[in-house]
Amino acid sequence: MIEKIGTQGYETLSKPDSTVLRYLDLVMKSNDNPVYYEIGVGIGATTLPVAEKLNNKGKIILLSREHHVKELAEDLAERGFANIDSSMGNPLKTYSGYHFELAMGALEKKLPKFDLAYIDGGHVFHLDAPATCILKELCRPNAYMIFDDYNWSLAKSPTLRPSKRPDTLKEYDLRQIEACHVMMVCKIFMDVDSRFKFLGFENGSAIYQYCA
Repeated sequence: MIEKIGTQGYETLSKPDSTVLRYLDLVMKSNDNPVYYEIGVGIGATTLPVAEKLNNKGKIILLSREHHVKELAEDLAERGFANIDSSMGNPLKTYSGYHFELAMGALEKKLPKFDLAYIDGGHVFHLDAPATCILKELCRPNAYMIFDDYNWSLAKSPTLRPSKRPDTLKEYDLRQIEACHVMMVCKIFMDVDSRFKFLGFENGSAIYQYCA
């Protein structure tokens, strides 16, 4: 998978998220073995530099479609990284998703608490709302949650807007198409929770810190 980084057709997926890397540096100043969650892996452009920074310390937990996380974990293993957990990938079924894997992992007590979580998945409410509720309960003290694409919407998406993908009109109503789902999730579940401090926006992401 990571061989796609920087190749034609993958330009927008090839740039690592600089905000994630900056906050990982902050975490590592006081924690040599952090737990990092990445929800939505793309082609591994952010996962790779995260793995390089951790250098086999701590743990990287990947949540995305199972064939993507397995391929990415194999690529990283070939580069010598052994701290990758790819067991939380979800099957390619209509109602499967990282939200359900998080729920099962939490129920079965298989998920360690994290220091940094990067939420860059489907950006739609039915996935990110339950995922956020579960992630909030898995924070270590001072953990960070980074929500990518705060202002994204289906209407703005170059690939999912109805003019490019007519099926979007069958799957979502007009309110859902116009709404910024990540913004909704943050306003409903994060901004009202006194355990979390909103740190601001950076490169289109909303950043929160667990302060309880």
